[in-house]
Amino acid sequence: MKKWMTCLLLLASLPLWGQKQYTDAQDLTFCGKIFNTTRPYERIDPLEEMTDGEKGQAKLPCGLMVAFNTDSRAIGVRVVWAATAPNGGLYGPIAARGFDLYMKKDGKWRWAGNGYPKQTAPGEPYEITLIPSTIDGEKECLLYLSLIAKIESLEIVTDKGSRIEPGPAPFKGRIAVFGSSFTQGSGAGRCAMTWEAQLSRATGYNFMNFGFSGNSKLQSYFAEALATADVDAYVFDAFSNPSPEQVEERLEPFIRTIRKAKPGIPMIFIQTIDREKSSFNPAHLAKIQSRKQMADKMMREMTKKYKDVYWVTTTSATSEEHEATSDGSHPDSYGYLLWMKSIKKPVMKILSRYEIR
Repeated sequence: MKKWMTCLLLLASLPLWGQKQYTDAQDLTFCGKIFNTTRPYERIDPLEEMTDGEKGQAKLPCGLMVAFNTDSRAIGVRVVWAATAPNGGLYGPIAARGFDLYMKKDGKWRWAGNGYPKQTAPGEPYEITLIPSTIDGEKECLLYLSLIAKIESLEIVTDKGSRIEPGPAPFKGRIAVFGSSFTQGSGAGRCAMTWEAQLSRATGYNFMNFGFSGNSKLQSYFAEALATADVDAYVFDAFSNPSPEQVEERLEPFIRTIRKAKPGIPMIFIQTIDREKSSFNPAHLAKIQSRKQMADKMMREMTKKYKDVYWVTTTSATSEEHEATSDGSHPDSYGYLLWMKSIKKPVMKILSRYEIR
């Protein structure tokens, strides 16, 4: 009898996924976007000067989020891909083409569920259950979108008859983060584990992902675009991709372009990280050291020459055990946590000097 009652209680706790309702994500609180775009799940309309690879990266949804409140017991998504979703590569499958669901608990964002589709053909809707059954009552939710799978449309799936409404903005301010594959999230196991996503949850500030894997080289057209953005601050992972020669040639014009358009807005540059790959590869070590030395030389000059330009040199993604990498160059999720912790204090000290709401 006891076992029978336990089974009944367990069955009663399960959602009736036979009865569902679908809510367009665009009708909820959409956040993480630096620019208005023609297509909602892209980060910036491709610029004429961009390479074909950069134009493709512009169309990625990495860093985009949907905030909502609901009393549904089950939560999922129905997604239509704009192109065949990638299998992962350096990204775990949840990071590449999946979704991460967080909920507020005791005033903090806590992971609640995730999922990714086994099939990825474009143009066909796929339903993914993120959490099949959760606690009763109102939940404040934050959904992180795929890092590299291009999305055509997205709906939030909840129990039929449940309440779902736009949630409050999850983080304050608008801080654009332009950078490399490290900023885009290469190597992360989940889409919510990029260093700037973790920094947002740790500080309550809105650090927005504008990472371009392999293509963050202080290009003038990126500076011109960022100079038009409605933001409160900038953070730059600017020295992970360009050569020392490119840094020497392009850094000051890049700063000058944004500074002219956005006087008084803080521009925080962070040093690139050491790579485990360098441990037994002298040529690679020399390459990274040369890059870091040029960055340090130029940034010391720039901070003296330009007001509200800052240089943070504490960036680290290396654990004491040297076991926080996905491929010897890119951090894994834990490595990105270490990165976040290494810059959190100096970045927040700088931002505290400015009024950001």
